[in-house]
Amino acid sequence: MLIDIGLFQEDELLQQSKIKVTEQEQIDENGAISLKHQLIEDVARIELRVYENGEQQIKSNLDMPVHQSDDWESIELAQYTLAFRCSLNT
Repeated sequence: MLIDIGLFQEDELLQQSKIKVTEQEQIDENGAISLKHQLIEDVARIELRVYENGEQQIKSNLDMPVHQSDDWESIELAQYTLAFRCSLNT
């Protein structure tokens, strides 16, 4: 599953990235975020860490079902918003 990700603080886009979740555990670090991810059965297990000035601000574990998003989806995480769009066509 391919996931487009945007991390926002209020209306400001802090980071945008794209990850390909497979059965092999991977870590993608890109600017303000670190994403550890792995596909386990029909669930993408994602550990998100958000950093500001080198300090970890939040850590969140997400279990995202494998699916095709019709539009952008979002999750509120403290003062951040994680927007994502899933695609099965990788």
